[in-house]
Parts: sequence; structure tokens; C-alpha cells
Amino acid sequence: MNRFIKRTLGAFIVLSVIVIAALAVAVYQNNKTTTSPTKTELQSSLDNAVEWLYINQQSIMRDHNSALWWMLKEAADISGSNRLKEFYQKYKSNHLDKMPDNVWTPYFKPHYKPYVPPDITEKLHDYQIFFIYGLSCDKYLGEEPVIHKQLKSDFCRNHFFHPRCVTHQQMGVRLLQQRSCGNHDQLSTKLLDIIDTEITWDFRVTDSYLQRALMLAEGGRIRTLKPIWQKRILDAQMQDGGWSDFFPLLSLGSKQIGFTSTLPAIGPKRSDFHATAQGIWLMTLLVNQ
Repeated sequence: MNRFIKRTLGAFIVLSVIVIAALAVAVYQNNKTTTSPTKTELQSSLDNAVEWLYINQQSIMRDHNSALWWMLKEAADISGSNRLKEFYQKYKSNHLDKMPDNVWTPYFKPHYKPYVPPDITEKLHDYQIFFIYGLSCDKYLGEEPVIHKQLKSDFCRNHFFHPRCVTHQQMGVRLLQQRSCGNHDQLSTKLLDIIDTEITWDFRVTDSYLQRALMLAEGGRIRTLKPIWQKRILDAQMQDGGWSDFFPLLSLGSKQIGFTSTLPAIGPKRSDFHATAQGIWLMTLLVNQ
């Protein structure tokens, strides 16, 4: 029995050393020194991602996630890509212009002040309510506990297990800053510091990795984006031009074992609109920095 325990303990120690060593290598690979991608490489990535939009426009035009279309709008506004501008305008003409104004309208009409229903806090996730507060600066919504707790830098406890929590919080703060709704510069600085720590240690190039890089770039820290982070995002771009929420660790024939932003998964995963919209805005910022 003692021999069995010793062998089991020995195997566990060996396995632990292997795992720790593998993690150390992965973190090193995520932070090693390298040259920055060229503007040509970044522009090519952006062009390929826009092409992905057109190839998949039938399904994308049916996806009415306002935040994603806002990202495309922001990218189109600063981009020299006529194709990106035309793609957004097509959605705007076919959907946004035909819809009555609502709580998400300020994404597309920054000066519009929406009516916020009193029961809005009962229907949505915390971060979505925070977005609405950022878009509306509604006095009564601002008095809700769900808003007060998200105006603190320690709101996202155990944030490595909730990889999009801090980035969502920072996104809401940026909306507040854009509408001059209070002074949240100190909060934004703290959140960006946390996001920088997250992308340094979490080497999985998934949707959340893209979102972290995007928030750093959009939040005024584009020059702190390490060249290796940019290159890894370029390398993660799928052959079809999009990005997916999947980071492969091991290939077994045609299958891959890896992670999404939150859970282990079997891939490969197809490119999706959520990750690709963020990639497009990020590439636009990098090309036009």
C-alpha cells in the first residue's frame, strides 16, 4: 500500500512539474520580444475580416446585437475601407432606420437620450444594465445598486474566471466618459491596469483576448500593446478571414482540444461575428494609430 501511495504521489509530482513547465512556456511565448506587425500585415488582416463579413452577410444581417454593430460603426467611421462603410450602411438602411428608437439607439445616435423603463434591471445582465447607463446617463438608473457596484474597480472579483467581466466594465465606463457622465478617469485607469495584467498572463487567444486588446487600444493604451500580442491575434485569424472563440492546445486528427474564453472545448470552432467584429475594430485602430 505504501508503495502504491509513493508511486501515485511521484506520478502526481511529475505531472504537476510538466503542467507548470508548460504553463511557464506558454506565458513566455505570450510575452516574448518580437518585431511589430507591419502596417501592410495589419491592413491585410482588416481587409480579410471585412471580406468575411460579406461572405457571411446573410446570417450577420440577422444578428441584431447592437454592441457588435456599434463596433463596426466605430471601425467604419475611422477606416478608409469603403467596403466596411458600405456594409454598415446596408445594415443601417435595412434595420436601424426602420426600427423605433430604444435604449440601444445612442450607440448609433450619440446625442439621443433614451427612455429607460423602471423595470430594466429585472430583465438584463449586470453589464448590459451598465451599458444602458453609459448610453443614457439616466439619473434614476444611476441610483440603482447594480450601477453603484460597477463603478468600483473591485467589482469583478476572481476576474480570471470571468474573463470578459473587466472588459465589459471598461466598455461601460468608456460610454460614460464619451457622454461626460461623471468623472471616471481614475476607475478607467485601474480597469485598464487589470486588463493589461489579464492579457499578460492569460495566453489563450480567444474572444476575451481580442476584447482585452481592443479595450487597451480604444482606452488610449494602443502603444502598450506588445508586438507579440498583435502577432498572436494575426496568427489566430482563421483562413476565412474571421476569428473564433477557440484556442487549440492539442490536435487529434481533424479534431482539436482547447479552450473557449471560459471552458474547455473540442474544435476547431468556426469564425463568429462576436469575435470578428472586435477584431475588425482592433485592426482599424492599429492601422490608423
